Amino acid sequence: MPDLKGQEETEKAASREEPKFSVWQLDDNNNEFLVRGGLSEDEALELVREFEGRGHRQAYWVKPGSGLII
Repeated sequence: MPDLKGQEETEKAASREEPKFSVWQLDDNNNEFLVRGGLSEDEALELVREFEGRGHRQAYWVKPGSGLII
């Protein structure tokens, strides 16, 4: 029988170590806004592609870090 508890703990530890990224938006008045933080790089890039695919005039980009000020 596989050790699910050990596997879960390993996955949690790996996710804590994984760098986080945030998605930002630049609106028509040159204001920058955090769209979403705490994402993996792949999730952040996918979100940018999703917003850009909608045809909005705003610019979207990915920054390293969660985007949250603690």
